[in-house]
Amino acid sequence: MKLLQKLISCMASTLLLMQSVPVSASAAENDFSYTLKADNTAEISCLNKSIETAEIPSEIGGHKITSLADNCFAECEKLKEVILPDSVTKLGSYAFYHCSSLENLTIPATVTEIGAYAFEATPDMTAFSVDENNPAYSSPDGVLYTKSGDTLIKYPESKADASYAVLDNCQKIEDWAFIGAQYLEYADLKQVQSIGEDAFCWCVSLKNITVPEGVTELPGAVFSYCEKLEQATLPSTLKSIGERCFYSSTALKSVNLPDGLKQMEAYAFCHCTSLHSLIVPKSLTNMNIDCMGYAYDEDKDEYYIQDNFTMYVYRNSMAFRYAASNHIHYELIQTGTVYYILIAVILVIIVILIIAIIKVLKQRRTEA
Repeated sequence: MKLLQKLISCMASTLLLMQSVPVSASAAENDFSYTLKADNTAEISCLNKSIETAEIPSEIGGHKITSLADNCFAECEKLKEVILPDSVTKLGSYAFYHCSSLENLTIPATVTEIGAYAFEATPDMTAFSVDENNPAYSSPDGVLYTKSGDTLIKYPESKADASYAVLDNCQKIEDWAFIGAQYLEYADLKQVQSIGEDAFCWCVSLKNITVPEGVTELPGAVFSYCEKLEQATLPSTLKSIGERCFYSSTALKSVNLPDGLKQMEAYAFCHCTSLHSLIVPKSLTNMNIDCMGYAYDEDKDEYYIQDNFTMYVYRNSMAFRYAASNHIHYELIQTGTVYYILIAVILVIIVILIIAIIKVLKQRRTEA
């Protein structure tokens, strides 16, 4: 999972901004600092971390405001309302990171660029509203999409619906798109072909998920910490399961590993304490550290082997070697060919015995 790496990157960006010297603004604009862009327009950052309502002016220091800087409102935990002027064209990465009181946001028609993870850690967000004339983005049912609807960017973390179906033409779910969705129990992913990392991380109400056919990779931490997730249905097209993909999904009881799966990264099914068995396909040729069969002891701060977990493996497969070398309980899968050969051998033996018995009986009758 790369969540920690992204948070560190965010903090580093914040420090860099703090190190720059802001251009002074008038008293009416003293909640913001700004830097000038090449076109002589302004990119602003919020200086007042206690701000509750941010009504951003169209100009600052005599310069038109066109951008919110990376981390612009990051950590403004009291921010409840933001009014963006029609001059703004860009919302920077992590622009509203950890604005934990922000409930909704209206994006004007002029915004054509939204940086990565702009709305992460906004647990009170209920809906996005995008101006219908915006050429780049849309907000059907309060969910942020690209204009065409082929990419879902961000699902509001406090959207009250228990179920949600993506748009019919949605092909891609961005990194962190559903992260922290508190009330979502079921998501219909329809024809989605790509799911970003951490996409459903911390979806604490999610109960089951079906990943559509066509998806070839589940990257890092897609379903980690989904504490009520009981069943996951994976597609036959899946080739790779990323690091910590289902980490600490402690209610997970059933998941199929499709034939054709080739790679499983570290801790993929670690600390899935309700998962008692996995049938591992022989196509799996790369299994990284503690990818299954392990749980985490918080008191001892260490991983341990689950004593109630069984791997069903093929002889001499990667899974066979993984289980044996890690002392995880396993049982061998008897292949169909071996099974039928065994049956054939037994039948031949039975036929030979019957023939022998008949010969013995005939011989005794002759002697009598």
